[in-house]
Amino acid sequence: MKHEKLTERELQIAKECCKGKSSRSIADVLGISKRTVDSHKSNIYHKLGISNNIELIHFMYNLK
Repeated sequence: MKHEKLTERELQIAKECCKGKSSRSIADVLGISKRTVDSHKSNIYHKLGISNNIELIHFMYNLK
């Protein structure tokens, strides 16, 4: 499955994105830079073949 390609950190960030948190907010909580969060989000989108947060939410919702 596509979600199995994601690292633990990417899954963590994807879940936070689905809660509506901004990259800055996620970065602050995880103690990493906003740029690192944005890089992870880019990798997530690429691995899942999606292009935005709405598609990410839809994908994550369908995992349940």
